[in-house]
Amino acid sequence: MVSYRTSNPYTDSYNQEGFITVSTYSTSEGTSNTTYNYGSTGELISTSFVSTQNPGSSYTTTFVYGITGKYIVRSPFHIMVDGLVPELKSTSNQWGRTDYVFNGDTMLLINTSTYNGTTSKDTAKVIYVGKYPANITTSDGFVKDITYASNDMFLTYTEGFQGTDYSNEDKYYFKPDNKFLLIDSVVYNSTSNSVTTYSKTVYSYDSNKNISKEESTLGTTDYAYEYDLKKNWTSKTTKYKSVGSSTWDNPNTITREITYW
Repeated sequence: MVSYRTSNPYTDSYNQEGFITVSTYSTSEGTSNTTYNYGSTGELISTSFVSTQNPGSSYTTTFVYGITGKYIVRSPFHIMVDGLVPELKSTSNQWGRTDYVFNGDTMLLINTSTYNGTTSKDTAKVIYVGKYPANITTSDGFVKDITYASNDMFLTYTEGFQGTDYSNEDKYYFKPDNKFLLIDSVVYNSTSNSVTTYSKTVYSYDSNKNISKEESTLGTTDYAYEYDLKKNWTSKTTKYKSVGSSTWDNPNTITREITYW
């Protein structure tokens, strides 16, 4: 087992395949645990959340799979965070469920939720090219310009929201890499009441592929690490300097204790 304990109140444990098994959040008010359960071929079949702080919030989410030949978008936004899940058919818990329904190369992502006895339904439309999503539309948002590297990892995608008097669009560019999804830069465009604002953030990495610097139109964030013999960081110090300033703010350091088996 591998576990990470940070100076923040989190502890994460992993199995030999590198999959997370338990994530724990502990404070003086109590503890919350999320347990991850896997099938014999490595697929995630359920997650169970239990809280001593708020016992009523405890729940289990179940994942069901079916043969589609597609990599499924779990939720219609921030897909680089949630990732793409092979063959996913549905997810469900006590508050509702999400179904992934195909008609040819179009998938309907149908989210049904129940709150205080009222049921609501939201549907996003996902267009596929081959095994992978090409664009997504919802009632007020979109994901477009999705491109992939030769190893099928993301190269670019753009996501945003739009309404009668506003729109925003965030375009992500990724560095080609055989192991990690590394953001190269993000371009932000936002329009409200006919006024458009623009900003950009560029990311740099150290030799261990951890972020060493974020440079934006507003300022610079610098990261410094200490590593153990396995090249996992045990200390991360963050400091920020706004544009035009020569002074860094007070640095913040997070330490991490790693136990290997």
